[in-house]
Amino acid sequence: MVSLQRTLLAGAKVSALLVLALAGQGGGAAGGTGAYPLDWGRAGETLQYRSCGCADRCWVAEVKHQRSRKTLASLRCDCERLFGRVGSRGAEVEHSPSCSAIDDADNKPRAIREALEQMLGRCKARRP
Repeated sequence: MVSLQRTLLAGAKVSALLVLALAGQGGGAAGGTGAYPLDWGRAGETLQYRSCGCADRCWVAEVKHQRSRKTLASLRCDCERLFGRVGSRGAEVEHSPSCSAIDDADNKPRAIREALEQMLGRCKARRP
C-alpha cells in the first residue's frame, strides 16, 4: 500500500512539473523564435530579427543603438502587410500591403537590411 501511494505521489509530481514546463514555453507554442542578430555592419548598432509565427511570415526586425538600446528603426510583417517605424516613438506606417518582396527574396536578411538602410537614409550600393 505504501508503495502504491509513493508511486501515485511521484506521478502527480511529474505531471505537475510537466504542466509547469509546458506553461513556461509561452510564445514558443505560437511558433515564434527568440531574437538573433542579422548582418548590419555599422559600428555601435545592431540589427535584431525575431519570428512570431506564420511559417516565418510574421516577424520583427529592429536596428538598435548598442549602448543605449534605443530603437533607430523597425520593420514588421504581420503575416500579410509590411509596417515600418523610424525612431522609437515615430508613427508606424504601412509600407506595403504585402511582405512578399522581403519574404520571397533570394536573401531575406539582405532584403531586410536594405529596406532598413533605405528607411534610415543610409542606402549603400547594392551588393552582389
